[in-house]
Amino acid sequence: MKIILKTRMENLGEVGDIVKVANGYARNFLLPQNFAIPATSKNLNLISKLKEADEKRRAEELKETEMIARQIEKVSIAFERNADEDGHLYGSVSESDIVSALDSEGLKIDKTNVKMEHHIKKIGEHTVDIILKNQIESKLKLNVVPTTKAEDE
Repeated sequence: MKIILKTRMENLGEVGDIVKVANGYARNFLLPQNFAIPATSKNLNLISKLKEADEKRRAEELKETEMIARQIEKVSIAFERNADEDGHLYGSVSESDIVSALDSEGLKIDKTNVKMEHHIKKIGEHTVDIILKNQIESKLKLNVVPTTKAEDE
C-alpha cells in the first residue's frame, strides 16, 4: 500500500514522502496512529501543505534551541562539595547534577545533552559541553567550590 507520511519516521522517511509499506502495517499502525494517510489523488495535493508545516515547525524548533544554547552560555553555576586539602572531591559533579542546576535556572535539557568524558572530581572552574537538538553546541561554565565548614567546631 502506498502512503504519505505525516510525521518523520526513522526507517521510512520524512514528512510528505510517499512510501510503499505492507498493507497490515499501514492499516493497523500508521493510519490509526495518524502517522500517515493513504496516497490518494486528493491526499497527494496535501503533500506540499504537510511539508510546509513541517518546515515551519523545524524552523521554530531550531530557533528555540539556539535561544536555549545562548542562555546556557550566559549562565554560570556553582556547586558546593566536600573535598580534601588537595582539592579532590569526596563525591563528584555528574550530568544529573548539571541538569538539575540548569532546571532550577529555568533551562530544560536532557541528561543525554550533557557531554562529559568523566564526572568532575576536582575543585575549580570547569567548562562542560552541552549538545542540543540539531547538533547545536553550547559551553556551560561551572565552578566547584569546597563546602564551607562552620567555624564554631
